[in-house]
Amino acid sequence: MSNRIKVVDDGVHDGIVNMRRDTYLLDLDGVRARIYQWDRDWVSLGMFQTPETALIEGCSTPWVMRPTGGKAVLHGHDLTLGMSAPLALIGTDARGVKTAYRWLAEPIITALNAVGIPATLAERTPFVRGAGKVADCFAHVAANDIVHPATGQKVCGCALRLTHDAVLVQASIPLGRPLVDPANVFDIPALVSMDRTVDRAEFAAALQECLADWVTRADQRTILA
Repeated sequence: MSNRIKVVDDGVHDGIVNMRRDTYLLDLDGVRARIYQWDRDWVSLGMFQTPETALIEGCSTPWVMRPTGGKAVLHGHDLTLGMSAPLALIGTDARGVKTAYRWLAEPIITALNAVGIPATLAERTPFVRGAGKVADCFAHVAANDIVHPATGQKVCGCALRLTHDAVLVQASIPLGRPLVDPANVFDIPALVSMDRTVDRAEFAAALQECLADWVTRADQRTILA
């Protein structure tokens, strides 16, 4: 089992290195994840966004393109996860976006709860809401988003990419106040106020354990089928 799942504490890097290493996860076998942070404030843009439309004019925070879709994310005050898995393990194909996301979201939710961050899917709460056409990931809560079950506050912003045989998820978990005012980055910024103490190694260990359990259950479902 251990060689099928590997979660590493990958330290602190700039945006270019972080996105390159996440992209590389798609080329690896098994379930592979890295937990990391950023060397300063950065913005990651979804692969279908442009800086001209996502960021306000004169934004001084550096930006980098993600290998996943979704909306823009302000980093530097967050714990970030990049994780890949083979579609064969999940039991879906490149068209099964929702199935792939649910497979990856559940162990993330379990790991968040294990390290003291209450989390659940937004659709299990009454807090699903839209904010119109916004560029900031945290200014919008969709049914599949991961939120605090009591307040509906988004605790983890996730973005996905599917290839022919694998899936990559990138997730941002805010831990404190942004390093820069989000109003200096986005036209309609999210109101994010977090105060959490979770280190990379602790979350990596929790996610490793949750993934091992999740993969075991996936194997059992395959045998029973």
